[in-house]
Amino acid sequence: MQNVQPMNIIWDNTAPIDAKIVSVLKTLGLSPRPVSIHSPEQDWCSLSGPVVLVISADSFASVDAALSFKRSLPIKVFMILRVNSNQLDMGIEAIRKGLDDVLCQGQDTEKRWEKIATNAGLSLVKNESYIFVDETSQHLLALVERVGASEVNALMNGPTGSGKEVLARLAHDFSPRRSGPFIPVNCAALPETLAESLLFGHAKGAFTGATKNSVGFFEQAEAGTLFLDEVGELPLPVQAKLLRALQEKEITPVGSPEPRSINTRILAATNRDLRQAIRIGSFREDLYFRLSTFRINVPSLRERTDDILPLANFFLMKYGDKRNELSVSPEALGKLLNYEWPGNVRELENVIQRAVVLSNGEAITAEHLFFDEPIHQYPAEPSFTNSMPMASEPNPNFNNSNSAPEFREFSSSDQLREGLQSAMDANEFRVISQTLKTARTRKEAASVLGISERTLRYKVAKMRERGIDIPRRRMGEM
Repeated sequence: MQNVQPMNIIWDNTAPIDAKIVSVLKTLGLSPRPVSIHSPEQDWCSLSGPVVLVISADSFASVDAALSFKRSLPIKVFMILRVNSNQLDMGIEAIRKGLDDVLCQGQDTEKRWEKIATNAGLSLVKNESYIFVDETSQHLLALVERVGASEVNALMNGPTGSGKEVLARLAHDFSPRRSGPFIPVNCAALPETLAESLLFGHAKGAFTGATKNSVGFFEQAEAGTLFLDEVGELPLPVQAKLLRALQEKEITPVGSPEPRSINTRILAATNRDLRQAIRIGSFREDLYFRLSTFRINVPSLRERTDDILPLANFFLMKYGDKRNELSVSPEALGKLLNYEWPGNVRELENVIQRAVVLSNGEAITAEHLFFDEPIHQYPAEPSFTNSMPMASEPNPNFNNSNSAPEFREFSSSDQLREGLQSAMDANEFRVISQTLKTARTRKEAASVLGISERTLRYKVAKMRERGIDIPRRRMGEM
């Protein structure tokens, strides 16, 4: 999902951008421009729309200095640290300390920047408020409040896009640990070779490039909450170490002979049926019971229909012109209420964002609503019962006025490019999904597709981000 405003790519001029990277970015419709980031004459507030700031590791004495610079800016930016092959340790430290992304020289590919643009758009438009209108959602909120106030570990089950991280943040806010850190970790995005180091930390000399001791996510969440999203994606060896951390309340960093005590609460989430994963041997039963002291089932959006219109109204205000109210026809309202929403809140957000673009300043009608139907031809995820929501609670304002609000202008070429890209992605996902159904291993699937295993992992992660379920029993270690 991309923000409706054009994205600004601001490049630290101490690390010149070469023509190849400019070409890659322009292919994605992004136009980078160099700036003197430390110049007092730089007018950050004049930038409209999301800002992605690419800085050089050479421009700052430390990661802490880079983070301090980010906090000092008068606007919110998505900051990327660019490192060379001799600065990988600094890159790992930057990720652990919360910098938005790290880019290694030589990784300036179209696919890499496409992912960066997507992640930046999601991060920069994130809103910290919620909607609990449906009775099911209100019951869920009460449950999360009670669970949050306790110290028990909790496991949230629910389909992709239903808002599990929102609930985890609420549980943290309701807990005695609310003044401590909330550290979310997407387990599906952890590289297998670095997962243990990222979670538990490492000692100096533990591996090539480990030039100093480094703390992991567990210690970062000390006296707070560690949220393990997509916990079912963790490799079995890491699951064993996670189990020990939960049992013994201590961790052992990679390469360290001494364990360290921890005071961290664990909240976890998954869109998989972990009991089925236990039966096929891809998830540990003892870890499942440790994580699920309390289980919270998060319902799909179609199970809480009274949230649909308030959420839709929130997204209209989020993506529409803030100076004008947007009218929606009764036919469009009916279409929103009658749709099944297999992609849940995330899909609703995409549908409203597209409608805002297509309406071009006119009232939204049923013809402006396009659903992600091709993607939903893939195998469905396990169904879950119980509740969930997202976003803020503005008063719904779906009137049928004849006034035509003003919107930002979009060139037809931009809209066409987005449509073509969506169509190409859907076709690619369809081919990958069919191949994964028949292949016995990840290596075999990658060979059939003519791509590397690493590329396949990236594409599978991208498919899961879009709400496409991948049948793991067909993929071995995947």
